[in-house]
Amino acid sequence: MSKTLKMSNGLAFEPEKDLAMFSRMAAEGKRLSGFSSLGHGWTFTDAPPEDAVFDLAYERDPDTEYFDIFRAAGWSPVVSMGDAHVFKAKPGTPPVHTTRESRSEELQRQQKQFTRYSIVTVSLWVLLLVILQMLGATRAVLFNVLLLAAVPVVYTVLPLLGYTWRSRALRSPG
Repeated sequence: MSKTLKMSNGLAFEPEKDLAMFSRMAAEGKRLSGFSSLGHGWTFTDAPPEDAVFDLAYERDPDTEYFDIFRAAGWSPVVSMGDAHVFKAKPGTPPVHTTRESRSEELQRQQKQFTRYSIVTVSLWVLLLVILQMLGATRAVLFNVLLLAAVPVVYTVLPLLGYTWRSRALRSPG
């Protein structure tokens, strides 16, 4: 069984592109099977071709009832990573979010969560900068350590920006 890796467009920024990719891959006989390392891509494995649509929902610590509600509406869970859950269904199945308000509420929850994450990671990054300067670290050491320490900042601040942008776009009229 072969494995295919595809880069993500970023669930916080353009989930529609990833969902469309999942449908194309399913039609080509590639089943979405998980996330690649660091969550920046998707893994697919060989499977019979199928005509399917995909949707995304966020829920922290879902129980079996959560997934049962989706199953009753025609959506099958495919993969979950953290609080992001990808579902698939037959074309024509009503979408997971039937109103702008429910999608907006979900995006606002994600925005709040990533605001907390961003505050923590940026604060720790600044604290590390201050400590390194107090210890008299050379510019090269300072640059390299802060560059490595910036990874968690990027993985929290960029999603925050994406969820904020999408949430505002959804709430704006038109």
